[in-house]
Order: sequence, then structure tokens, then C-alpha cells
Amino acid sequence: MRRRQFVAGAATLAATPAIALTGRPASAGAQQAGGSSLAGIGELLADLIPRLAGELGSPGYVAGIYQDGSEWMFAHGVRNLNTGDPMTTDTAWLLGSITKVLTTTLLLKYVEAGRIDLDAPITRYLPDFRLGEKGAAERIRVQQLVNHCNGIDADTLMPAREFGPDAVQSYIDALSGTGTLFAPGELLHYTNPGFTIAGRIIETLSGKSFNRALEEEIFAPIGMDRSVTSATQAILHRTALGAYPGPGGEMEAAGLFMLPVSAAPAGATPIVTVGDLIAFARTHLADGVAPNGTRVLSAEHTRMMRTPTFDLKTPNAPPVGLGWFLPPIGGTTGWWHGGGSPGGTAGLTVFPEYDLAIASFGTGPGSSPMHDRLVTTVLREHLGLTVEAPFSEAQTSLPMNYYAGDYEAFESRLEVRAGKGGNELEVTSHFLPSSEEQERVLNLYTGPTGDRSPTLTYSAIHDNLFAPAGLPRDYFSGVWGRMALLSFHEVGSDPVRRYAHTRFRAALKA
Repeated sequence: MRRRQFVAGAATLAATPAIALTGRPASAGAQQAGGSSLAGIGELLADLIPRLAGELGSPGYVAGIYQDGSEWMFAHGVRNLNTGDPMTTDTAWLLGSITKVLTTTLLLKYVEAGRIDLDAPITRYLPDFRLGEKGAAERIRVQQLVNHCNGIDADTLMPAREFGPDAVQSYIDALSGTGTLFAPGELLHYTNPGFTIAGRIIETLSGKSFNRALEEEIFAPIGMDRSVTSATQAILHRTALGAYPGPGGEMEAAGLFMLPVSAAPAGATPIVTVGDLIAFARTHLADGVAPNGTRVLSAEHTRMMRTPTFDLKTPNAPPVGLGWFLPPIGGTTGWWHGGGSPGGTAGLTVFPEYDLAIASFGTGPGSSPMHDRLVTTVLREHLGLTVEAPFSEAQTSLPMNYYAGDYEAFESRLEVRAGKGGNELEVTSHFLPSSEEQERVLNLYTGPTGDRSPTLTYSAIHDNLFAPAGLPRDYFSGVWGRMALLSFHEVGSDPVRRYAHTRFRAALKA
């Protein structure tokens, strides 16, 4: 359906020329946002977003909310610091890891068609696939590729030498030298490799590149008309470029547009608009039926994606379904995924109980906490829910030396030491690139400035759970903030197998 623009008022437009408001009816008779139940929250957010962008550091920000047939959209700032062009509601941006939900949706179309068995070993579909440990690849099931429980230890792997039709295969080839952190199904560890393998299975069965399969089998039937998978397509339209703090603290345009094509199924390539992402969210709210009436996935398989498959039972890692994370928040359960790109982050949060979807993208380091404030403000001010930090404090019984040690995962090490206070830890993070290629790509991704080996103080919340010291408890009430918590876990009966867990990633004590 054609999107119609309207202006909140001449005074608003004159005062803030980089801001645009749009409303779009979802069906005949639906009200424009402005006369709908979203009007009040829209006015609040139209004041809040520019203020937060200035306080937290986000040169460009765009957001969209859907509820009960109405949509509200808002854009602030600039989409490209090199040109100064304004961010608009039809600006496209890199989706990042929210792609993982799209990849899962695509994978389940093949499950629905009887071409993939979620319980089958991945080697049934990729018989030549191997990991560095003998027999490890054969133990992983297809489902474990898309619920972060496969244990493959290669989170930051980004092969960058192949950009053609064999790009995803080059990632699969590179995995032959990597190991595992745990046996499949034992723990949760964020898995770019798992989704890339899933994408390679789709390529093998479809005879198409992953990008083409995504465009033809997800974008097209849903009506995501502005969504593309390459820079050559994106340059034809308004597209955002990420931003980082420069040496003097001022914001600079990112020096890298997108991550290597090899990681396309994990989130490197899709470029969308907020309206298109809302259409994808509505498809899941409608149990697989797109806003244009096209059935994209069966209700059974759509519901399967939001059915919990693993729960680490810690507030810094919510239960996970297939593709979706399922955080409890405000007394309800959301479907959530975030996405990072060079100098930008995106968020998608869906609350089925309220027929509500919130999509957003921002550039600069402030965009992540802005996503949380956007969601918690909607829950508190629009729905009247009580949103609190997902933990309560308790007296600790374990000494800080219990946690001390070096915890390692692919290209990373956490040095954990007892802090000066009686309930504090000092944690130093190290990035240990496995090759010059990896170092170049990931340094471009993280930006030109910043401490590559930061040390943070963590305060105990209770046994096995710590929070960065000095942050207010409300910082952790959203999903992005919870990722900063640090937890410790023992797996199985072997006390030597102790893991540190933060930002959805596990690291094994050396």
C-alpha cells in the first residue's frame, strides 16, 4: 500500500528540518498515526529522540512503531556525515544481525516444504563440512544453527577475500580450522557461524546465492520493496552510513559501509527501511501472513520460531526460540533481535500481547541505549507497564577469587581478577586477531578510536551475576542494557568447565 506523508505542523517542520513524520494505514478504514492510539506516544518520542541523540551521541536516528493497524514513523539528524543529508523515514540502513530472524524464517520455509529436518545433522545437507575437532561437525543439528546452542567457537570470524557467488562457501571453508566451546545444546553462545551455515544449506538446496534467495523468498512476498542486499543496489536510494567518535570526540563517518559478504546470512548484507522491517514484524504477528495478504510461512512454523528452545536462566541472556530472543520485560514477553553494522545499530522488538512492533536504527555509540529508551518509554508511557531491571540483589556467599582467571573464546580473552572492593571484579577484555585480515576488518568495524583492551569494574548483584559498576539499575531494564551484565556458569558435573557469559557470548576458563 502506498505510504503517505504528513507533517505534524509548520512550526515543527521549521524548527527541526531533519525530522519527518509519516503515517500509513494498514488496511481500509485504519486511522493515520496522528489520530490513532499512537498519537500521544508519538508526540512524546518526537521530543525524546532528539534530546537523547544529543546526550548519548547518535547523529542519525529513525524509528517506527506499529500497533493495531496504525503506524508512526520518525527520523532525526543526518544519515551521512560526509554529505550532511538528512535522515528520513524512507532512508535505508544495514539490518545487521536482525537478519538472523529473516534467515531463520527462510530456513523454516524449507522445513515446511519437507526439504530440511531440524533434527538432522547439518552434515546431511553439507556432507563435506568439517570443524577443527574430529566428529564435532557431525554432532550439530540444524536447529542448533539458529538457536545459538551449537557451540562453534568462531563468533568474530569474517573472511573478506571472496565477494562473488562463493562468498558464503568461503566462510564455511574457513570454519574447518575452528573448534568448539561446548557440546551442542549445553550452553548459549552467540553464533554468526551457525546462521552462516544455515545460509549455506539454503544456497545448496535452492541453487541460488543467499542474497538472491532472501530477496526472492522473503523480501518480495512480504512487500519489502526498498530492501536490498548490496551496496550497488543501495546507492540508488537514500542510504545511511554509520558514524563513530573521532580522535577529538566529534562524530565522524564510518570508513567501512558493510561487513564481508561471506557473513551475509548472519547479517552482513541486508539493507532495509524502517517501513519494510515493520512489514516483516507484522508478518510474524499475523502468524506468517504478510500485510499484503501473502502467506510467507505456515502458522505452525512461525509459532515454532517464538517457542523457547533453550534458557540459560540468567538475565543477561534471555530464552531463545529459533532466530528470536524472547526477553521477559514489563510483565510480558517480547520477540527481540538487535543488529550491529559499521558505526550503526538496529533493533526490532515485538510484543504480541499488544499487537505492537518497534523498529529502529541509529548511527553512533548512543544508538544502542536509545533503542532501550525507545522501547521502555513505549511500554511505560503508552501501555502503562512497570519496567524494571530483571534482577534483585542478594548477599554474596562466594569470594571474588572464585571467579578469577582467564576466560577464552575465539580471538578474545577476559582477564577476571578480584577487585579492590569486597564484592567487585576487575575485568580486562582483549581482542586477539587470528590474522591480519581479521584485524583489519574488525578494526574498521569497531571504529578508529577507543581502547582495544578496556578494563571495567563489575559489582556483584548476587552469586554468579555482576553489573558494570556505576550504572543506574534502570540502565538494565531494556534488552541492550542487560547484555552488559556478566554471569558465570558451570556446565555438567566438572567444576573445571566454568564459563563467563556477557553480551550473549560464552568464554571458557583456561
